[in-house]
Amino acid sequence: MRRMFYLGVTAILALSLLGCSGDDDRNVVTGPGFVGIDDSDAAAPLLTVDFVDVQGPGTAFILSDPESDGDIAFDPVLNSFTLTTKATPLFFGIDSLDPNLAEFRAFLTFPLDGVTGQDILPLGATITFATVELFVTEVSFAGTVPTFMDLIQYRFQNPAQDFSAPVLDFRTLDFFSSTDPGNFVLIEITPLVQTAQDLALLDFQIRLSLDGVVSPAGTQVARPQAASNKADRTVSSFSAAGKRPKRRSQAGGSRAGAGAERPTRSR
Repeated sequence: MRRMFYLGVTAILALSLLGCSGDDDRNVVTGPGFVGIDDSDAAAPLLTVDFVDVQGPGTAFILSDPESDGDIAFDPVLNSFTLTTKATPLFFGIDSLDPNLAEFRAFLTFPLDGVTGQDILPLGATITFATVELFVTEVSFAGTVPTFMDLIQYRFQNPAQDFSAPVLDFRTLDFFSSTDPGNFVLIEITPLVQTAQDLALLDFQIRLSLDGVVSPAGTQVARPQAASNKADRTVSSFSAAGKRPKRRSQAGGSRAGAGAERPTRSR
């Protein structure tokens, strides 16, 4: 249903651009931005972490867990939250300035303990560099979409709580309609992975949402340090990882939590 709704809104926009009219005579205007992230096996979000532990330097390549990825839409008219999982693309943003349309936030989980068959990030390792790579399917309704990338913990048991889950750390970045759709965007997130390691999180979980807008579900928490948390990013038609690892999600996916010991990665 959510996908059908989005396609309907897109059709309305197309009609307005062509000068056509229909039963809905609203003017579809440029909004604060709407972004799609590919969550298919072929272009799954990829976390890459360079680290040093007792065995020396190493690199972990970890694809997101499709069982634990998803997006949540808040409907301000019905005051309801709709969770969508096991779907692609995942959406975040608002597709119009119409206050009656939903706001989307996207959620990604990267297991750090190898539960989905990916590499393990050893507990206690020193993080030297980390990136997350996203394949962007669309950037709509704005040329530039300012974005929060929040380190959070979520379980998808209460969408309302997950939608506004407390921020453990964050980065800001922009997505661009001129360069990003159809390409891989590589984002430097070393501080976020360092925070996750310091907290001994089993899963590295991020939430993508619009930066600097008043959400229909409530005003974003003030972040005076946002300017200094700007993430470096590059865009390419090819994955920076070269040959990407294979996604091997297990039934039930991973789980949010902290404090459990992770095994040491073997080389």
